[in-house]
Amino acid sequence: MTNNSQNRSRPALVIVDDEADVADFIQDVASGIGFDVAVYNDGNTFERGYEQCGASVIILDLNLPGHDGIELLRFLGERACQAKIIVTSGSDSRTIASAQALGKQHKLDILQKPLAKPFLIEDIEKALKPLIGHTGGISGADIRNAIRNDELIVLYQPKVDLLSDNGSRLAGVEALVRWRRPGHGMVPPDMFIPIAQREGLMTELTNVVVEQSIAAARAWKDDGLGFTVSINLDGALFDDLTLPDRMHARAQSVGVPTQMLTLEVTESAAMADPDATMDILTRLRVKGFNLSMDDFGTGYSSLVQLYRLPFNELKIDKSFVMDIGNNAEAEIIVETLICLGQKLGIKICAEGIENQAMLDFVRKCGCHLGQGYLFSKPVEQSLISNLAHRFSHDGAWEGGKSTPMPQAGISPRSSQNI
Repeated sequence: MTNNSQNRSRPALVIVDDEADVADFIQDVASGIGFDVAVYNDGNTFERGYEQCGASVIILDLNLPGHDGIELLRFLGERACQAKIIVTSGSDSRTIASAQALGKQHKLDILQKPLAKPFLIEDIEKALKPLIGHTGGISGADIRNAIRNDELIVLYQPKVDLLSDNGSRLAGVEALVRWRRPGHGMVPPDMFIPIAQREGLMTELTNVVVEQSIAAARAWKDDGLGFTVSINLDGALFDDLTLPDRMHARAQSVGVPTQMLTLEVTESAAMADPDATMDILTRLRVKGFNLSMDDFGTGYSSLVQLYRLPFNELKIDKSFVMDIGNNAEAEIIVETLICLGQKLGIKICAEGIENQAMLDFVRKCGCHLGQGYLFSKPVEQSLISNLAHRFSHDGAWEGGKSTPMPQAGISPRSSQNI
């Protein structure tokens, strides 16, 4: 087979694993799904062949002869690799999680669910099938055209007050961008946000989300709904000292109180240069905006910096919440983070709640807010008012018995938010 991705009609999968039988096993399954597959059995060979392999997806073992998987993550980060990367290893779960976190620090597109050895055919299919239709083919010019042609839309995922009388009050929504691309359907953010970041388009993209979200907030305000609307801000925006003034002016021009808006910043972005961001974040709080630290628990924040920065909400990363019931260490982390927030007087939101056991656990720990597929997928603006009224009058979660919200909208689960 060829390693020239420009001549392929099928997406390219690269397997880097020194166990030949394991690599062959993955190759057989992946080929049947629809990938062209290249195999490298050591890190040095992979580095020499990287430029020619044209990978859309990389399955990377951590334990390799020559350069190991950790060194290869650094290598890929230095080359701004855009492939989706699935970590695989026979190492313990904490080591794998550390490797994934390191990959994210290198700005790599690390898929949340690793392939822990030994694995079954179903595990490989489950990891690869969602990727077969969403690999490659997107450029910075495509995203510029999408912005220019109004192809980007915003969906809204409910945030539920877990500590209200019946646990059913709609406390807010999070704005999540999607790309309705002509001829391709709905493109999830994992496929275009990394490219927008690489091409310096995050300010333009965020402006689209801000415009649509504040307009939606005004419509809900006029409908008598006072919940908050959360908007994700990329770290690239925090070198612009005019950001607080521009956000405030936009909210005022539409007639939306800043208290109705929550600005979410990832932990890594907030802690990358706390001194540089403190001015902007503090001015946003002075102007009345709520500030939420997103993906809390996955970065390298210190308690000192957390204390200094003016966040009034912390969102526990879904990678911990979704392991509740399967991983005792994840449960300890979730409980500890909720307790930390309570001690600091900061509201806590648990992301990724997908079943009743997860909901029961975080509620028992005293978590303020919940968000996830158990309540609702992200939905279009027109559905939110009906959901809010239904929750207010029907008590959809009363007694702990869930009646899930309508699963409207097309929104594959994603690690990328904006």
